[in-house]
Amino acid sequence: MKLSSLSDIFKERVLRIPDYQRGYSWQKHQLSDFWEDLIQLDSDKAHYTGVITLEPVSKKNYNRWEQDIWIIDGKGYSPFYIVDGQQRLTTSIVLIQSILEILPKDAQLNYQSFNEISNKYVLHKAEDGQRESFLFGYEKDNPSDEFLRTEILGKYSHSNEKRQTLYTRNLVEAKIFFKEKLKDIALEDVEKLFKKLTQKFKFNVYEIDEEIDVFVTFETMNNRGKPLTSLELLKNRLIYLSTLFQGHEGKEVLRRKINEAWKTIYEYLGKSPEVKLDDNLFLKNHWIMYFKYSRRRGDDYIRFLLEEKFSPRNVTHPKNKDDQLTVNEIEEYVTSLQKSVRPWFYMHNPIESNRDYDDEENKILIESLNRIGFKAFRPLILAAYVSGKDFASINKLLEAMERYNFSLFTLSQRRSNTGDSEFYGFARDLLFGEKDISFVIKKIEEWVDRYYDPTAFLNHISEKYKIGRDGFYHWEGLKYFLYENEQWLKKDGKQYKQKIDWKSFNEYKNGYETIEHIFPQNISEQYWKDRFESFTEEQRLYLTHSLGNLLPLSRAKNSAMQNYAFDIKKDNGKSVGYYNGSVSENEVAKKSEWSAKNILERGMDLLNFMEDRWKITLGDEKFKRQLLHLDFLIDHSV
Repeated sequence: MKLSSLSDIFKERVLRIPDYQRGYSWQKHQLSDFWEDLIQLDSDKAHYTGVITLEPVSKKNYNRWEQDIWIIDGKGYSPFYIVDGQQRLTTSIVLIQSILEILPKDAQLNYQSFNEISNKYVLHKAEDGQRESFLFGYEKDNPSDEFLRTEILGKYSHSNEKRQTLYTRNLVEAKIFFKEKLKDIALEDVEKLFKKLTQKFKFNVYEIDEEIDVFVTFETMNNRGKPLTSLELLKNRLIYLSTLFQGHEGKEVLRRKINEAWKTIYEYLGKSPEVKLDDNLFLKNHWIMYFKYSRRRGDDYIRFLLEEKFSPRNVTHPKNKDDQLTVNEIEEYVTSLQKSVRPWFYMHNPIESNRDYDDEENKILIESLNRIGFKAFRPLILAAYVSGKDFASINKLLEAMERYNFSLFTLSQRRSNTGDSEFYGFARDLLFGEKDISFVIKKIEEWVDRYYDPTAFLNHISEKYKIGRDGFYHWEGLKYFLYENEQWLKKDGKQYKQKIDWKSFNEYKNGYETIEHIFPQNISEQYWKDRFESFTEEQRLYLTHSLGNLLPLSRAKNSAMQNYAFDIKKDNGKSVGYYNGSVSENEVAKKSEWSAKNILERGMDLLNFMEDRWKITLGDEKFKRQLLHLDFLIDHSV
């Protein structure tokens, strides 16, 4: 078996990644492996790098490559699609470009000038300077095409929109990775590295025969290595199906619409570097909304899409007449996917500027659901946006959902799949107008009325004291609840400055706390001895971890500082203290002292807020004292 080097592969070939292929998916660990293979390779030895599978491009297809006709028909270069191995080839080209960018213009690598290297691997220019062709890249319909040429390979373009996707971000990260690795390497070592990359990395190169079905080959080959995501598999399948509609005038239009839809989808899934949206999660939730959900195949959405719905059989020879797929049916599904990704992005990034979603109350409600978790409501929310419901109605729906999640899961400790089948079904009904949004809201409220159980909340907190001995402090809903209370205090006090950032508040940092025990677990300070030494050890435990003694901090605080006396906690004399912290801290700072009575009073206030905020009833005062685990204070001087 004869193996080929990168130099051999790029000999008089124009290589393109076809539109059905995924974008660049390699991340840091794959880049590190590639780099280590290169660095560790002995200069006198070869390294087997993998398989490259190429498909010859027909004249009909390459005639669409207007800027490349001169090099193909004129200079005799052979055009190929890369069916397998594009990740390795893309990585190699990004590394070559990174080397070129650090190379002095008058320097040579292995007796090759800057222009010779660029002309062979990157951008081939005619001697008259009028024509040029990239030797490696994506087909024009691929959303990564222009990004690779401009942002990675440095070609200026007036039309470059710089649209970011998950894949283009990976390209950027790869280039940053290699530029960082190369910056401290001497020129002679760069020369050795370039030689190993272009001559010693060996590939097994196959050219696919025209009789072989390239789409089936692509799916089979990508069972190796990093698997295709469901969204990538689906795109490949839909493009394949578009080729099976023999003699149908709309099949080329359908293929373009699929590519345009996936451009939009990948743009919005990768739009925010802070919140990376999972493409499989998007596809699954759209499936639940668009097709009739059944628990039987709740986790088999991709099997349904590829094997039951969008199968080649359903185009060419379906088992049943109702299974027959049409161009219009596929087009409607693709259009729905494309329309859905924008609201999907907004659902997970409500603070992003978006003129289509400019209702402030809507943003606040969506932010709350992001904090508490969407649970089974993602498809239903998506359906409300996609079907064009007005903000007033959607806001009522979101309020009902947030109340449902807090009351049934955070308080009543219901099973996580409670109600999911019914709500999944409502998503499709809402999308296609079979049920009104007011009906759906009413049904959600009925579930709360039926299954909300404050006794279950009491039992849950009691278990926390028995098992971990930390009561409310490790209640799963504590941070969400205290954050919501902070927002209410901020609004009630007409304060406009946000003093607690949810992301920082919710993250864990070793040795630092975002929730303070006002009365500390260690009572070594005389201040705390005077007020709490008369209680038993168990009673002090209940007081320490009771709801009213837990305070959200505007900034993470070293846990070692929690033992200070109350006056120092309010103001340590160095401009740090409750007095200039969160709104909740400000409220506590108004107290002249902190005793068991204060813990009980603040705990009762917080429970009253809980009842008002979520429109629930916890119970009478006796029940609330039991819930706070402070009923012993009735018979104790506080």
